[in-house]
Order: sequence, then C-alpha cells, then structure tokens
Amino acid sequence: MTSTNDIRRSFLDYFEGQGHARVPSAPLVPHNDPTLMFVNAGMVPFKNVFTGLETRPYSTATSSQKCVRAGGKHNDLDNVGYTARHHTFFEMLGNFSFGDYFKEQAITHAWALLTKVWGLNPDKLTATVYHT
Repeated sequence: MTSTNDIRRSFLDYFEGQGHARVPSAPLVPHNDPTLMFVNAGMVPFKNVFTGLETRPYSTATSSQKCVRAGGKHNDLDNVGYTARHHTFFEMLGNFSFGDYFKEQAITHAWALLTKVWGLNPDKLTATVYHT
C-alpha cells in the first residue's frame, strides 16, 4: 500500500468481501441528532441501530466516515499541531456488527486484515480482550 486511498479501499473491500454492507459516509452535520454538532465517530450514523430505535436491511456494515473533533468529550483540538496524529477532520474506518458477531469474530477479522491483506508481521501483534 502506498497511500491512504489504498488503505481505505483495501479496508472497505476486505469487509465487503466478508459480507458487510458498504455504507457511504453520512453528512458531517447529523440530521437527526441534536446531541451532536458534528459527526465525531464512525458509529454515529448507526447510533439508532445500536440503541434499538432503528433497524437496517443488513446485520454487518463497513464505512469510511468523515468526522470532525473540535470540542466536547472527544476534543482533539488542543493537540492539533503538537502531535502528528491529532487532527480536527479525519476519516474513521469502521466495521460494525448489529448482533451478528462479537469480540471473537471481530478479532479474527482484524487479524486477517492486518496480517493477510496488509502484510503486517503477526509476531509483532497482540490481541487483547476486555472481559465485561
């Protein structure tokens, strides 16, 4: 991979190949969520699905969601310019399951993407699980 476009494309292609619906980025300003000024995470367009207020014609999804973090709980603004990884605008890649699979399959998908698709050395990776 040589560019962010390659990373985005291969991520979305991988999860679509695993049966996830490819969902386009929602608008930066949420239409039906008065609690947010901007979409600040990839899960925001699926908030009503996670809370049970809405259903979709798919049980798994993948997206590259445009996000802004310029205040509030997830405020990156104070770190912009001081680190190479904080920005106010970015695209968040995500894979989502709405009751279809849980941690074990999520780790399996992530591991395959990282090692088989992107070619990272598995000896340099560790997977952990937070038990609830």
